[in-house]
This record gives sequence, structure tokens and C-alpha cells, in this order.
Amino acid sequence: MTSLPETTLDDVRIDLNLNNPNNTQTVRYINPSSQSRLQNGNGHQASKSSSGRCSKPCLIGLGIGLAIGVLLVIAIAVPVGLTRTSSSVNTTNLQLVQNCIGQDITRQPVIIDTDVDVDDLWAILYLINVPTVDVVAITTVGDGFSAPLYSSSNVLSLLGLVGCTDGIPVASGFSVSSLSTGWTVANSILTGIDNYLTSSSCLNQSTDIFLQPSPFDAVELIIYTLKYSQRPVDILVLGPFTNIAAAITRDRSIVPKIGTLYVSGGQFKSISDYPTLTPNPNLGTYPYLVKPSGTSSNVFLDLLAVQRVDDSGIKNYVAMPSSIQHLLPANLSQVDMKLKALNITLSPFVYKLITSLANCTNQAESAISWWDNSAAQLMVQMQNNNTNGFCTTLQNVQSLYILSADSDQLFGQGLIDFQKTRPNTQGLSNYTICTQANEDTFLTEFLTKISSNNLYSCETTYRNRFDIKLQSCLATYGYN
Repeated sequence: MTSLPETTLDDVRIDLNLNNPNNTQTVRYINPSSQSRLQNGNGHQASKSSSGRCSKPCLIGLGIGLAIGVLLVIAIAVPVGLTRTSSSVNTTNLQLVQNCIGQDITRQPVIIDTDVDVDDLWAILYLINVPTVDVVAITTVGDGFSAPLYSSSNVLSLLGLVGCTDGIPVASGFSVSSLSTGWTVANSILTGIDNYLTSSSCLNQSTDIFLQPSPFDAVELIIYTLKYSQRPVDILVLGPFTNIAAAITRDRSIVPKIGTLYVSGGQFKSISDYPTLTPNPNLGTYPYLVKPSGTSSNVFLDLLAVQRVDDSGIKNYVAMPSSIQHLLPANLSQVDMKLKALNITLSPFVYKLITSLANCTNQAESAISWWDNSAAQLMVQMQNNNTNGFCTTLQNVQSLYILSADSDQLFGQGLIDFQKTRPNTQGLSNYTICTQANEDTFLTEFLTKISSNNLYSCETTYRNRFDIKLQSCLATYGYN
């Protein structure tokens, strides 16, 4: 019987039978350098006996090498796979929740953030009757022109009184400003605003006391609405910026989802119009029990929040400055004349809603302007690129509010035109502001919309409301 030569590492290879992957055979490989061990005179190989297979140490070495290779593949492939899977899950989660909500993307989604002064109610009534606007949330602050207890309650009452019961989520927010200046709204004015709808000496309405606010708080609703909306959301700020600043500082990923931030009020005064920029403690020091002349109420009530929002990187800022709002007086005689000219009859409730502010708050009629509803109308004008709107002139400016504790009478002042005298000033914000307005055009649009009672933003039911659907969809598909 012919014996086989000893097999060395140079002589071994492992063949995998592709037709049967479980059948692994060890065969000899003849290294050219091993020719000295080849055939004898009979044409057979040298006569040293061997089994023809790799020795035990050889097999151990091969096993260790194979194990190391497998571990390296796992170490590299698994993290990559998990990263891709996680990203895919997050993207899928977002899409699943969005599809589940079933948002109407044919209209511009808007969040109204408000301190619920009476002119805020005018703005809300106007916007829910605009066909191109979808009011997806109303969030309230309690550090402005209404007490915390009344802010959300009065919005809910208004919506109920005009037939928009349960149609729009209303969420309560912050009641304390980010930075108190010391100035607060007089209690005599607050009381008239808080009881405006129900007081027997004012509108004397019976309201639905069973209406409920959103299960989300204001900041939470702002964040989730922006994150899960299928298109950028515009925000209309009708009061202090407290809620908006809190939402941005809590989750800065929402900033790119903000389409345009529209502001009611604000001061945009040329720096060259100030006779001096030297602080004078005789003209005002902290705490400011009296608001410095020229400052905007919505800004001055939480100046730090304004700075945080202005410097957050939102793409577009638009403002209806306080100085231009004062050029739109809420003159009752003019309202009556315009209603007659347009052949419009308002419901008794709506008529009293827009004409009773001076009487209910013990103010002169000359002190009342179309404040926040003019900001709402400017937003609609710009959303629709309406060149025939009431705002006839727009200007792009770079602005800054003075925050220094040592600025005395200049504290809270909103300045522009820095390139003229202080070209190296940092932290400027780009705003588009209305600088001229047509009162007749404004009043025609406002009265026409609030008389229509179309309530476009109120067409959905409670179960299909954005926040209720959002909560249900998040519970089903998980939070992103």
C-alpha cells in the first residue's frame, strides 16, 4: 500500500463545495518549493505516512483566525447598520405621525400666541374667517394684558360664542416673564379686559363653562406643532414673546420649521433721531414703574424673550410697528359709516365686541387703535403677496433693543439705522416692517371678514383637531 507524505501549512487549502456548502474538504496543495519531496522512482510521492489533513495546531490556528475575522466584520457592520436603522426609524416615525394627523396642507398653518387683550380677540375673530389661513393652535401668556386665569378662558369663551366650539386647540403658557422690568398693566385696565365678555356692564354674555383647553401646555404645543407639521408654520405674536422664547430655548430644532414670525407692535426708531444716547438716571431707572416713552408694550413686558427670539435664526421677521398701529384709530363713527357703505350688518355680539373697549376699560375712544388685528391683517396680506393690501409701504431694517441695566431711559428702546453711526454693532435682527397704512382699505377687509362667519379654521371636529390627533398619533407611533 502506498503511503502519503506529511502535509504542511504550505500544502493545505480548504475547499468549499458550492453545491453543498456544508461539505468542506481538505486537499493537498503542492508548493513549488516542495518539489524535493515529490515522487520517487515509481512515480509516487515520498514514503512518509500522513492522514492527508491539517494537524490539530493547524486547525486551531485557522479557527482562531476565522473567529477574529468574524468579530471584525460584526464590529464594523453592526454600528453602521444600527445608525442607518435608527435614522430610518426616526424618519419613518415622523412620516407616520404626519400621515396619521392628516393635516390640511392647502392652507397656511398659523400659531397665534396671545396675551388675550380685547384687540387680540379681534385678531382671532378675523383670522378664523380667512380662507387661506389654518389656525392650528392658539397659545396664551399670562404676563401681559390679561390675568393668567382669564387668558385661555377668554379665548375659549370667544370661540364658543362665535360657533367655533372645540375647533381650535387653546393652550395655557407662561405667566411670568423671562425678565421683569418692573412695569405691569394697571389693574383697572386688566379687570375690564378680563371681564370684557361676561360683565353685566360690558358684553354681558353667558359662556360655556365646560370648554376645555388643550391637553398640551403652550410651549409643548408650539414645539410639537412645528415638529410634526407637514409645512412651515407661521407664528403671529400678539403679546409678550415669553412662550416663543421658551419653546426655542427648549428645542432649537424647531427654528427651521418656523416660516415667518409676525409681530404686533415693536419699536423701530432711527438711532439718529435720539438727541442723546447717554443714559440719564433722572429720566428713568430700574425698576420701571412707568414704561419709558416710545417703547412697545408687548416688547417691554418681556424684553429678554424678544432678544432671544430675534437672535434665534428664524428666517423671516415681519412687524406691524406700534407707531403705525396708532395711525389706525378704532373710531366708532368711522366703523358705522363703513358698515353702511359696504351694506354689512354685524351680529349684535360681534358689533359690541369691536366697539366697547373704550367704555369697558374706562379709556377715551381716542386711546384705542386697531392694534393686534392690524398685525393679523398684515400677515394675511404678505402670505398672499397682496400688493393692494392696507399696508402700502414696507421697509427692510436691522434692529436691536437695548437691554443694558445701565441704559436708564434708553432701556427697551428699539433702534434701527446703525450703519450710519455704529456700523460695527453686532446682534442686529433683520425685520420687514410696515411704514405706511391705508385705514379705509384696512377697515373694509376687517369688517368684511368678521361679518362672513365662514369660520374656516373651525371646520374640524374635536377628535380631528390638530392637538388631539397629534396626541393620538404620538401614542400610536411613538415620539420622535
